[in-house]
Amino acid sequence: MDSSPTRRRTLQLGGTAIAAGLAGCLGEEPPEGTLDFDGLDRIDESTLPKKQKYATSDRPFPTYRRYDADDADTVVVLLHSAGFDSRLLQPLATAISEANVAHVVTPDLRGHGSDPKTRGDIDYIGQYEADLQYLIRNLGKAYPDANVVIGGHGTGGGIAVRFASGSYGSLVDGYLLLAPYLGRKTSTTRRALGGWANFYTDRIVMLRVFTGFGLESYSDMTTVEFDIPESVRDGTRTPAHTYRLMVSYTPQEDDVSEMAAVPCLTVVGTADETAHPDAYEPLFASHTDAGVELVDDASHLDVVLTDVAIDPIVDWLGGI
Repeated sequence: MDSSPTRRRTLQLGGTAIAAGLAGCLGEEPPEGTLDFDGLDRIDESTLPKKQKYATSDRPFPTYRRYDADDADTVVVLLHSAGFDSRLLQPLATAISEANVAHVVTPDLRGHGSDPKTRGDIDYIGQYEADLQYLIRNLGKAYPDANVVIGGHGTGGGIAVRFASGSYGSLVDGYLLLAPYLGRKTSTTRRALGGWANFYTDRIVMLRVFTGFGLESYSDMTTVEFDIPESVRDGTRTPAHTYRLMVSYTPQEDDVSEMAAVPCLTVVGTADETAHPDAYEPLFASHTDAGVELVDDASHLDVVLTDVAIDPIVDWLGGI
């Protein structure tokens, strides 16, 4: 491809004009419905571990919370879903650590939490995967010789799948996927995540073209908004994501089949608002050591806010 300055300048000018035209483009009308937020009151903020920083190649340094088990030889890095931060995982992280099968670490993903650099945005596509490999190295000092499991809920599960299929995938001993988001058009995903998300489809298509030509200047445009009611907004929610952040939790089409050959468990509720639960097992069928556990009548948030999923998770972690 001709990458001359003149051609690149022409693409930039054309991109500017198209981006200006797309600035007012919104997504298609999402279906009726959203998440059931009633369980958020199960988060016990009085018991939240203090945040700790870990060093990466990018500043500001990200933070995480640690839930230590009394005696465990596994550490689970558990990634929260879109719109929220590490507090969402407090009930599940506490239950896992108290079962004494694993220590649990819950990072605040960049662009989220109480004080992000830029809410709903990151610096570049793939920054989450880069952060994860630094976090794993950091945890090797705190938990020497421990098995490492990367887990993720919703879009956090998408990050885990991207990590597992990339060059860092072999750094990890297992993957725990909780109703993972695997892409807008994947068989497991309900349209607009069941009404929870509004994807700006026209922008997404055009920005994919731009980035394919190496034009990253427009990747800070918003491409998805989430239906977060005012009643649960506390100043720390993240109701919209930029293109580069969205892409960073969206696996490529073949990423599931290219995941590292280590144990993997997918847990999803049969009442999940965002997903088609029965579609996960066929998708993971080619993986040599993957299991799918369906939890009766559990919603998307139930799997992390209640104890409905703890038994299969604890049993699986005990065998890592």
